[in-house]
Amino acid sequence: MAYTPLRINTVKPNRELTFDLFIFFKEQYIIYANKGGEIEQEKFSKLKKQKIAKFYIDEEDEMNYQQFLDALLMETMNSETATTEEKVNLVEGACGTAVERMQTDPGSETSYKMTENAAKSLRQCILQNPDALKEIFGKEVQEGDHIIKHSLNVSALATKLADKMGQKEEQLDQMAIAGLLHDIGVMQMDEQVRELFKKDKKDLTPENRLAYGAHVKDCISVLNDKPYVDKATMDLITNHEEVKSGQGPNKKTKLSESECILSLVNIYDKMCITTDLTPKEVIKEILIEELGNFELDLLNKFKVVLKEEGLLDI
Repeated sequence: MAYTPLRINTVKPNRELTFDLFIFFKEQYIIYANKGGEIEQEKFSKLKKQKIAKFYIDEEDEMNYQQFLDALLMETMNSETATTEEKVNLVEGACGTAVERMQTDPGSETSYKMTENAAKSLRQCILQNPDALKEIFGKEVQEGDHIIKHSLNVSALATKLADKMGQKEEQLDQMAIAGLLHDIGVMQMDEQVRELFKKDKKDLTPENRLAYGAHVKDCISVLNDKPYVDKATMDLITNHEEVKSGQGPNKKTKLSESECILSLVNIYDKMCITTDLTPKEVIKEILIEELGNFELDLLNKFKVVLKEEGLLDI
């Protein structure tokens, strides 16, 4: 029997389960809750205190879980009583589960559709809840989750900036999906190259940059020509490391507004992750060093978004 991991935040206590739920304990999968049952709030809280981040389901229950999650996302995102924290926790769990599955099985249409649904819920969450971005960026990254946390940060912030630039809903959804998926190619690389993700780009040698830049091609190789991936989203993923000076791995100099937004936010969040600089120091450095790589209007609006969302105070 094969098991699929899912984030604990995507399962709500006191709600009927449409699938069997397992935990991984002492090198074996143990059933924790049966289909048709519920998880009591007390037991759920205890699991979270024990820092158990994942449940597992039998892969035959994939569709049941997806329908369960879709319904829960719709209900929670449209709820007038759910708090911003509750909405963020759920959408983070959905995005994390989707990205993790795409990392392990990037050619799966089911995983991609899950990512689409998670991205739309993320877009809705951050645009309808004023404190959502600050809630997302204020959380510490869990050990081993650096790429997933970065993907969530980039997706959320790039979507917010794209909205500030007046982009349409379809473009915002494409941005949210591309933000979640832009670095799945990193997980296809060997461990030594993956470690370059955690390094400041100033510390990378030319050989390092070349090796790390290959993650773009690795991502393209598994998503390209898939009928369920639209061209606009694919272009964003393909060019997320590009800048107008042509110093990206694809050496592209003509970029769309959306491509510039994703690239800029990617640079910002990577600097926040890989340096000891504060967010204020990061944006100050970007405004100086990246001036030739992005339009001044975009840089200024990005700073405004960071300030309005309270992200410079984290």
